[in-house]
Amino acid sequence: MQEIKYPFFKRDRILKINMLENLRDFPRDVLDVFYEEMSDGIVCGLVPKVEKEVITVSKGIIKYCGSLYLVSEPVLLYYEETEKDVMLKLCFHDETQDQDYRIAYIDIKIDEEMQLLPNQIELGRFRLKKGAYLRSEYQDLYDFTTEYNTINIVHVKYAGQKEHTLNKMILQYFAKEVLTYQVEDERDFSFCLLCLNSQRIERCVIQQYIAYKTDTFVKEMSNAEIHKSLVKILEQIKKKSKLVHKKTMINSKIIMD
Repeated sequence: MQEIKYPFFKRDRILKINMLENLRDFPRDVLDVFYEEMSDGIVCGLVPKVEKEVITVSKGIIKYCGSLYLVSEPVLLYYEETEKDVMLKLCFHDETQDQDYRIAYIDIKIDEEMQLLPNQIELGRFRLKKGAYLRSEYQDLYDFTTEYNTINIVHVKYAGQKEHTLNKMILQYFAKEVLTYQVEDERDFSFCLLCLNSQRIERCVIQQYIAYKTDTFVKEMSNAEIHKSLVKILEQIKKKSKLVHKKTMINSKIIMD
């Protein structure tokens, strides 16, 4: 039989160490159970946004080597002009321990080395021309992989059920563009609604949809291959379907008129 304790904090009661330990462990225990079946990768947040000469990486939660880590404050990075690819990396360093804490150290940096070490996770990549400004807003689905002056988040691994998946923003762009057309295939409509209403789309679901649309067998695909396939599917839908309304995409929103 398992014992589950909930401490009472009442007047005239002695505050015991095990009561504080219970209070300390409960939130982390809940998160560990909730995300136990998920792969390593970003759980939420840690999205790079550009404001003039600064990249701000939002706070978030990441799973690394089976453990959850909270980045509780945004991280600011100053970027410079480059004529080659650079990568935004989140780096985990060796833990230390003192009498009161077990301390995990992380840092986020811009690195010219495009290969990841075992203790590093990608948050994005870009190539910036001289005299240009970097941007993190996207005009359409294809724009996520624009070669210059745009932060590419396609390769970033987000935590999924047993295996990593893509940033939901990419799938939302796909769905919003598709739904501006009169799609005849109900499976297109269902997949798009799933993309718009779910916090996470599992990798196997995306690959199954791509296999159906391309009339091929389901196969393992990289994030870049998935994005490329979705762009092609979108192009085919545009050719075969009628536009419902004119659309303007502003900050990942569609305004109908």
